[in-house]
Amino acid sequence: MRLLAHAGAELSGAEAVVLGRSNLVGRPIGSLLLSKNATVTTCHSRTRDLGEVTRRADVLVACVGSPKLVTADMIKSGAIVIDVGTTRGEDGR
Repeated sequence: MRLLAHAGAELSGAEAVVLGRSNLVGRPIGSLLLSKNATVTTCHSRTRDLGEVTRRADVLVACVGSPKLVTADMIKSGAIVIDVGTTRGEDGR
């Protein structure tokens, strides 16, 4: 939430998409965004037409644990994107 505040994000009424539904990151972030009056959609790797959903987002938080799942064409111009980035690479790091 501090990153969003630092970026000057106006969350009240904003459409926020949380890509990931884990108990550790996805769900808590969704709840925090709701507490700031954002409209929150939670998606995951099996969401149909994922790009269509993410392109509507004013704020996109990617915490799904699949590298390169989100591509540039899935993000609308001017959106704030936070990539939690907790996936280990092929070399284990």
